[in-house]
Amino acid sequence: MKEIKILYVEDEAGIRENTKRPLSYMCDQLIIASDGKEGLEMYKLYNPDIVVSDIKMPNMTGIDMAKEIKKINQDQHIVFTTAHSENSFFMDAIEMQVDGYILKPIDYELLENKIHNIIKQIHLQNDYLIQQEQIKQQELEMLTQSKNAQMGEMIGNIAHQWRQPLSVISTAATGIQIKKELGYIEEEEEMKLLESINTNAQFLSQTIDTFRDYIKEEKELHEVVIQDRINIALKIIDAAIENSSITLINNANNHSPVKLTLIVGELSQVIINLINNAKDILVEKDIENKWIKVDLETTNDSVIITIEDNGGGVPLDIKDRIFDPYFTTKHKSQGTGLGLHMSKEIMEKHLNGKLYVKNSENGAKFYMELKLFD
Repeated sequence: MKEIKILYVEDEAGIRENTKRPLSYMCDQLIIASDGKEGLEMYKLYNPDIVVSDIKMPNMTGIDMAKEIKKINQDQHIVFTTAHSENSFFMDAIEMQVDGYILKPIDYELLENKIHNIIKQIHLQNDYLIQQEQIKQQELEMLTQSKNAQMGEMIGNIAHQWRQPLSVISTAATGIQIKKELGYIEEEEEMKLLESINTNAQFLSQTIDTFRDYIKEEKELHEVVIQDRINIALKIIDAAIENSSITLINNANNHSPVKLTLIVGELSQVIINLINNAKDILVEKDIENKWIKVDLETTNDSVIITIEDNGGGVPLDIKDRIFDPYFTTKHKSQGTGLGLHMSKEIMEKHLNGKLYVKNSENGAKFYMELKLFD
């Protein structure tokens, strides 16, 4: 529970003495000042939650002090006490949006009720801020876990891309070495092996460029062709799909180019997440003749990218939960339960779109819907 500090400003000693006792029972710390000037100094020093102040005082009035305080904190809680009923005071108080005023002689029960109501507001606001901070921390933790998972997937994709060309390079180099030592390699055969090494080395270089460009993509708005973003994503994961004996069907290129202004890297990440998710389901269920199909359609105001598999679909009892954070049907060592959740967050909060799933006659079909016009 937040500790409450009250600043009480009153120039008349008798009233000050009578009022400070009940105020002290309402807070954890009571700060007292004898005029507006001193009150402003105490405010800057102690940063109280509530200011209770007389209006008409020497050196600086309560109104003038409150105006300076409101410059520091527009939301500061202020209650005036005054023996005067002049309209100008009340109009100033209303303009500053203070919490109220109490006429002298002070009704201490009324003052207590007023202070308690303000304290309730402060505690509610403080609880809200704590809750928001906790939400931010949870989101940050999820983002960190998601990035770590994405990095692991990226390393896995690189390994799939490099395994075969590295094997070819190693086999060709070893063959040249052994045959050189035995002294019976022909020049034509040696050139073919060297050419194979060079071709596969060039392929490795190209994959480095592909992954580097993807990772370095800045989270900025750019006009892109949607089919290009799909092709980049597929190029990153095609080896992993092929090694899992999955046929990848890309029908998106059969449509006319669709241009859209969006955050480029994030769209590719969602596509990769959804295809990896489909791949894992197909492998886990050991589906025969496994396939994943990417398609694209446009409406009057939207472009819809669909990713469908033949894995049998999402069970109805979990269909409403698959986008929840940390929900996963995989073993903990195989998934964090954040891929689909973060994909939905990206689509809805970053790309101003929608992500949802339906079961087709073949399996799960995910829909990525983006507006063509804002």
